[in-house]
Amino acid sequence: MSGEYVSKLKRRARTFLREALSVEDPDLAVFFAEQAMQLYTKAVCFELFGESVRGHRIRELLAVLIKILEERGFKDVANELLEFVDKYRRVLVVAEEVYTMSRCGEASYSGEEAKRVAESASRLVEPLEEVVGAVKGVELG
Repeated sequence: MSGEYVSKLKRRARTFLREALSVEDPDLAVFFAEQAMQLYTKAVCFELFGESVRGHRIRELLAVLIKILEERGFKDVANELLEFVDKYRRVLVVAEEVYTMSRCGEASYSGEEAKRVAESASRLVEPLEEVVGAVKGVELG
């Protein structure tokens, strides 16, 4: 079941990401990108550690993953993920805002903001998959 759950989360994340990169409405694009980041991060936490992480703030979700990685001795990949968070902090803050503001309808986003958030969501997949490879490589090796 856990493999199915991870596959389902990653599939949904990729679908949200694909939509974020192609939808014309910037408000929907940022919302879809935020959902992609959330789901992919949750999938990796569950895939590697069986941790079903709750919450929706992407920086908190990544912080939980980073903490687990550090506690389990994967400091190098934890640091790489932390560097991503530092580099994309502003975009991640916008993504967090989207989660709440999209439900209230108070915020609107420009095409440039939508593009930045969607591209950042796309870039997050790579370091998350590097984390998966590093952790599974140690476990298998």
